[in-house]
Amino acid sequence: MARAGVRWRCGAGAGLGAHVALLALLGEAAEAERRWRRQAELGCPLFRSRLAAVRERLGEAQGVAVTLDAWTFAGWLDDASLAEHLAPEMAGVPERLRGSGATLAVAVEDLGAGRSAWVELAGVDASEAGEVVHAAAAFPGGWGPRAVAGGCWAGPVWGGVGAAFGGDAPWAGDAIGWDVVCGFPVPALARPALGGSLVELMQRRSEARAGAEVERWLAAGAGRPLRIIAPGVAVWRAWSEREAAEIGVEYPLPWERNGELTAGVLACGAAAARAAIGRGL
Repeated sequence: MARAGVRWRCGAGAGLGAHVALLALLGEAAEAERRWRRQAELGCPLFRSRLAAVRERLGEAQGVAVTLDAWTFAGWLDDASLAEHLAPEMAGVPERLRGSGATLAVAVEDLGAGRSAWVELAGVDASEAGEVVHAAAAFPGGWGPRAVAGGCWAGPVWGGVGAAFGGDAPWAGDAIGWDVVCGFPVPALARPALGGSLVELMQRRSEARAGAEVERWLAAGAGRPLRIIAPGVAVWRAWSEREAAEIGVEYPLPWERNGELTAGVLACGAAAARAAIGRGL
C-alpha cells in the first residue's frame, strides 16, 4: 500500500499489528515488509516456543531433559525473540512519532486494573513507551505479560487482538478515513478442519471474536470512510488461483504452524490490499 502512494498520519494497532502500524506511521512500511519476508525465509523464528529456545541454549547436553511447569510457565513463545524483533524502534518512540507528525494508539490490557484501553504513545513517558509497545505485541497463550514500570499501571500489562475490544473503535469521534487491516478473516469464517489442540482452540476463540467485533465496528461506522483489508473467500481464491480453495480450511491456524506459512500470509495480504485499493502495488 505504501508503494502505491498511501500515507497515514493516525494509527492504532493491536498485537504485532501495533509494531507494523508504528513502522508505517514513521514512513518505514517497506522495513516492516522486509522484516516479515526475512522471518518467512528463516522459518519465522519469532514464533519459536520457549521450550525450543531453552533446548537450543543447552545444545546437546547429556542427561538433561527440559520440561514445562504448567503452573509457572510465563507464556508459550520465546520473549527474547519478540524483544529482538521490536528493538530497532524502541528508543525514543514518543519523540519519533511527534517528529513525524503522526499519532499512534496501541491496545493493552492492564490485568491488575482489569481494563483494556487504547493508549496514545505520544502521551506515554519515554521510559515506558518501549515496554508498552512490547506489551501490546504480546498476547494470551503466546508471550507472557509485561511488568510495565510507572504509576499509571496497576499490574502486568498484556496485548494481543483481544485487548482492542475493551472500548470503542479506535476511530470513534474521527471523521477522517481509516484503513482497517486484519490478519484474520472478516467476517469470521467456519473452521471445519479445526483440531482439538488447546492452543489451536485458544487462537480460534480470539480469531472468531475479532472477526465479529470488527464487523460490529464497521457497521457502527457506517457513513465514515472505512476500508477493510482482510483475507476473505474471494481474495483467497484469487490469490491461490483455485476456484475450490477453502479459506476456512487452508488459512494459517494455529500460530505454532505459522512459521512455515508466513510467506503465504504475506502474499495473501498483498492480494487483499490490491483488492481494497483497486490497483496493483
